[in-house]
Amino acid sequence: MITSYMVTCPHPDCRWFGSLLPRDNLDSWSGSKPSRAIIVFQCPACGREWQARVVGDDVVRLLTSEVLPNTTQQANGT
Repeated sequence: MITSYMVTCPHPDCRWFGSLLPRDNLDSWSGSKPSRAIIVFQCPACGREWQARVVGDDVVRLLTSEVLPNTTQQANGT
């Protein structure tokens, strides 16, 4: 089952709010429990990305100091 999450874009000039699916590897969300602890969201309004940690049935945005290096570049193939 693919799970969407209620999130708010963390970028101060956007702040979009709504239900959003994780950006990468939707196959890892097909089971009853997600197989990834860190996920990436892409805002449909501004197009920018942010990372979050899965905590139970919810997600918590990662602070800048917690962001995994090169995750965005690796996902985009750059």
